[in-house]
Amino acid sequence: KIILFLLLLLTTQLWANSQWSEVPLELANGDELTVEQYGSSDKRILWVPSEFSRHNKEERVLLEAIAEEGLQIWWLDLHGAYFLPPGRNSYEELPIEELAAVIPQSIPDNGRLTLMATGRGARVALQMVRQWQLENPQSDKVVDIIMLHPNLSSGIARAGESLSLDVIATASNLSLYILQPSESAKRWYLPELREALVSGGSDVFVQLIEKVTDGFQIRDDATAYEREVRKTLPKMVRTARDLLSVYSEKKRKPVKQLTQSSSKKGRGLNGILQPIKAMPMAPALVLKDVEGREHDLSKYRGRKVLVNFWATWCPPCVEEIPSLGRLQQKFDKEQMTVLSVDIGESKELVEKFLAKVPAAFPVMLDPEGNTVKPWKIRAFPTTFLVDEKGRVRYGYFGALEWDSAEVVELIKGVE
Repeated sequence: KIILFLLLLLTTQLWANSQWSEVPLELANGDELTVEQYGSSDKRILWVPSEFSRHNKEERVLLEAIAEEGLQIWWLDLHGAYFLPPGRNSYEELPIEELAAVIPQSIPDNGRLTLMATGRGARVALQMVRQWQLENPQSDKVVDIIMLHPNLSSGIARAGESLSLDVIATASNLSLYILQPSESAKRWYLPELREALVSGGSDVFVQLIEKVTDGFQIRDDATAYEREVRKTLPKMVRTARDLLSVYSEKKRKPVKQLTQSSSKKGRGLNGILQPIKAMPMAPALVLKDVEGREHDLSKYRGRKVLVNFWATWCPPCVEEIPSLGRLQQKFDKEQMTVLSVDIGESKELVEKFLAKVPAAFPVMLDPEGNTVKPWKIRAFPTTFLVDEKGRVRYGYFGALEWDSAEVVELIKGVE
């Protein structure tokens, strides 16, 4: 009895110390969805988390810190509401018409609501607001969106495919503020993203957060520096919301008709290189490595070349460095050569990294990211297999065990 009493007392104390409460909302189909409320301000933010969100301790601490900036957060648990496992495809089939009913219930008495969305949650947020606009064309309520490392690509990133933005990007007429970490492949495509959003009528503001990676705000494995920057994020959110208020008063309606479904099923990737059917000639690649030696891909004709694009801040990139070295050892360099390209980082940083994690192959430097768009790099790591005639035959986005028997046999079979 004493143990039960102590457990009950502990549970009661934990609940009393909790910084959040639950708010029930009704979906369009009559079902109920519960959001977590942090803070009590009338400056409300409806938070749409990323497709990978597990709502861990780090995220709750962040939400409480943002609430302390004089904001009220309503955190929307889409994974829990629809029994979705966290993952890149988890938001592909969400019923947007149902979820749009959350918008009018979230708008506070002052008539203005800001959404905060991360990752693929940005696409969901845009879809929800557009649906609400269509259903309430005469509404005088104001809705705007802050997007943290938004992913508005159509489908799943695959090696060798150009970036294709979801149609919702060009069909949204809102005030938008993008917070984008610099250590991300998405940073190189910010101009295209901004252009698409502006074409739909949106006012778009972009802020680059230097030297942090996507997800830095909630990742358990965030670096010490990222954790320090994380402390400044609440003020960034408050500042972004204040700035948007200047542009949010004009009446906004969706200005374009959707020409295709805005929810496209993602294509899964298996653990082997994907064939590139068009077999285009490899884009030009002339760079110096960390030792100052120049490498020109066109001069490697007559041998196969595995070209690996990566960055030191990317954990999967780092994980595959040893296996890339072991793969090179399985081939004579005149038969197959591994070349890697570090994107967006200084020579000094890469040299310091390689002193700890040696690479048994040339590491070339592209500090300005000039190779990203010609090679259609949408995420790191991305790797291509170029054949002896200089044609791109295979590609892969993600880390592999490059010295596995399956990969080795595939490379040997390329003619």
